[in-house]
Amino acid sequence: MQMRCIYGGLLGVLVWLIVSAALTANAADPSLRQYPVDPNQVSVAGISSGAFMANQLHVAHSAGIMGAALVAGGLYGCAVLQVQDDGVYALASRAVDNCMSTPTLLPDVGAFADMVSKIANKGWIDPPSNLARSNVYIFTGVADQVVSPKVVELAARLYSALGVPNSQIRFEDGTLQAGHAWVTPRFGNPCNANAPPFINGCNHDQAGIELQTIYGTLHPPTATPEGRIVAFDQSEFVPGGNAMAQGMMQTGYLYLPKACEPGAEQTCRLQVALHGCLQSAEAIHEQFYTKIGLNEWADTNRIIVLYPQAHATKASELPWGASLFNTNMNSCWDWWGYASDNVNVSDKQYLTKQGVQVSAIWAMVQRITGRGN
Repeated sequence: MQMRCIYGGLLGVLVWLIVSAALTANAADPSLRQYPVDPNQVSVAGISSGAFMANQLHVAHSAGIMGAALVAGGLYGCAVLQVQDDGVYALASRAVDNCMSTPTLLPDVGAFADMVSKIANKGWIDPPSNLARSNVYIFTGVADQVVSPKVVELAARLYSALGVPNSQIRFEDGTLQAGHAWVTPRFGNPCNANAPPFINGCNHDQAGIELQTIYGTLHPPTATPEGRIVAFDQSEFVPGGNAMAQGMMQTGYLYLPKACEPGAEQTCRLQVALHGCLQSAEAIHEQFYTKIGLNEWADTNRIIVLYPQAHATKASELPWGASLFNTNMNSCWDWWGYASDNVNVSDKQYLTKQGVQVSAIWAMVQRITGRGN
């Protein structure tokens, strides 16, 4: 009996040590660091709600972002009803219905282009003329049952209307029987699945295709990435410092190739990669930031990959006076204004430079490139 108690005690200590080591390995660093990144080589990519957020970042900061990849989503301002002096007025029901399943009720592309011009004329986003130099990758799967391929097509048409030459837009539509997912050569669900983790194996290297659409011909990917995952504290980039109340996790992640460590002789590129709903580290752990194929390409091409993380907010985490409208139960990125810019007021600047999450992610980019504090 005594030996059994000793064994049980030792086992408990061993388990505690293993858990403590894991927590230490995944603990966020005090702050995100600067790395040797060329600020003219910043791009953004995302899937689903991450595609809508990637589009918002690209249009808002078109002077500082040279390319974008939108997978299964992305029409800028899709949920917006009006542009007024104090911001944009969006509707969550329009986001869920018209921007996902019934796009036939959406305005035409010209109306969206006019909206972009109005927002730019107010100085809330960079001049859309910057977009003409962008390289854009857009993808929709034939079997997508979450976001209608028609919405994704509208995103491609809007880029054209905003001055991106068709020769600089690669639109993969109607050729792959993929569900609602980031597509990989082998990892994930069957190709036509529409289920978590929303990563599907389709014998299709989406990471390589989108990166080369944006950056041109690259070296082949490595089989085993040799860089490291860096965890960092996202809260310092969020207005007020309360990341979770604004729909963002306390911890974000970054993939750092060995060639991009501080002090490297050559500069690196940076891509911001945004997960979709139900794809944050809270929901699928490390799968999005280690299994979608980006790190393998990043390793051989000196590309740092920033993986910001959204948070599934609950009503109990919101400041006093906030409404249920400000919750975000599926860890989606904010593309209809759920974040709160003033306790109980929805974020009327969510798709502009002043948007709570847009500004937080852009501040991360500025820190990495050395353009921020």
